[in-house]
Amino acid sequence: MSEENKAEEVVKKEKSKKTTPWYWMRNDKGQASITATMVFISFWVTTLAYLASAVNKIGDFEIREFDVAACTAYFVPILTLYFGRKWTDAKNPQKSPEGSGD
Repeated sequence: MSEENKAEEVVKKEKSKKTTPWYWMRNDKGQASITATMVFISFWVTTLAYLASAVNKIGDFEIREFDVAACTAYFVPILTLYFGRKWTDAKNPQKSPEGSGD
């Protein structure tokens, strides 16, 4: 095989590798994890709703009171998904290909 063909193969392999988008959080195994990303986002959405409820109005924009039930209904199922996934992975460990997370 010539040097040119080897170089082309290397380029093809590099292009065929799956790349993980920058915005995915990583789990404790270093793999991209949608559940960890969802927990991170839902935590900050809930926290921002709580912090924003400390003021009644910003300019012409009125902010509602903090709704504990709505934030709980949003955050708890996602947190349950995350810990359920971790529990399942701990109970049934499987070797997965590099870069494949949940």
